[in-house]
Amino acid sequence: MDYKDFEKNDIHVLKQAQVIASMNVTFYLIISIAKIVIGNIAKSTALKADGYNGATDTLAYLIIIMGIAFAKRPKNQEHRFGYAKAETISTLITSILIIETSFWVIWKGIIDWINNSSEKPDLLAAVIGIGSGILTFIIFLLNNYFAKKIQSKPLLTSSKDQKWDGITSILTGIAILASELGFPWIDKLTAIVIGLLMFRTGLFILNSSAFKLIDGFSNESLNQVKFELEKFRQIEKIVKINGREYENDIYISVIVKVDCCLTVNDTMKLTKTMQNYLQRRCGIYELDVQYVS
Repeated sequence: MDYKDFEKNDIHVLKQAQVIASMNVTFYLIISIAKIVIGNIAKSTALKADGYNGATDTLAYLIIIMGIAFAKRPKNQEHRFGYAKAETISTLITSILIIETSFWVIWKGIIDWINNSSEKPDLLAAVIGIGSGILTFIIFLLNNYFAKKIQSKPLLTSSKDQKWDGITSILTGIAILASELGFPWIDKLTAIVIGLLMFRTGLFILNSSAFKLIDGFSNESLNQVKFELEKFRQIEKIVKINGREYENDIYISVIVKVDCCLTVNDTMKLTKTMQNYLQRRCGIYELDVQYVS
């Protein structure tokens, strides 16, 4: 696969990711509205908190869609690496949104616990919580499958959050059932726990996104690339190697020591061979090689 084919495939991935994210927006919007409305009717703080959690996911997917749309813009002289980092920025904004909402959910849970500790939620809230949780977990399995298939990291990150959303909704329904048995405070406590889980998720995504935005690159990935390059007999020594990641696009810059007998034509052929090899083995988007003797 040459670079033109590689880039076309990447644009195709972005389009697929955008379609999947759009479908998730519709799903989360319907589920979230249902939870918030029924949570108010059934007087369940936990179900409302779970609904607000879903609402942040709706906005998160909208932000990801905008980020993907911006990332599809072609490279230009001012953006030689393209606009792929727009996806990372959209993920970062999502994490801040989740953290902000988590504080509100925790605060609301505490206030409702103090003011309405003896008020029991209706059984309908438990049915909606468990039912939506099972449905969300099914959607997570589908999203996780397609995210891995098209290798979309923003979607993969969101699908991991979705798994916990499904589990949280099921546990919310169970907690509401416990409230019906004479423990109304469990409903309020569950809302606080949901808020804490949201905060944990948001913080994890924030750390991951910030790491990428400041050009962080894992030593494990860099060592893998280095190991693959050392297989080329023309390379005597890898002097220096750096990597940067733009969501699905990985850029590697390397300085290698070679025999002084190699001609310019030889090094050009070697560079192209290494590029194609690393694309297949490590998913490298672009390789910049400098030769020293």
